Amino acid sequence: MEIVGLGRVLGALVFVLVMFFAFVALLKRYRGQSLASQPGAIKLVDQLALDIGRRAVLLEVDNKRSLVVLSKESSEHLWTEEVSTAESRRPNQ
Repeated sequence: MEIVGLGRVLGALVFVLVMFFAFVALLKRYRGQSLASQPGAIKLVDQLALDIGRRAVLLEVDNKRSLVVLSKESSEHLWTEEVSTAESRRPNQ
């Protein structure tokens, strides 16, 4: 009887792990798609590590792109420009 009980426990554990990884895969696939379509939603277009503790971030909000440099101590806005809707929907290269 102990082998049957152990088999049930292991089967339940495998089932829970499969469900967990399926949920994580779905989250990765569909993350941010519903938020990006809302007006006023902030979309991260690209980012680049400049050095230790500093990062350049390209953000898009309402057909405007802004380049911001972030560090632990501060943030610095470099520029903002208008983009057309065709440019806005272009996939990253």
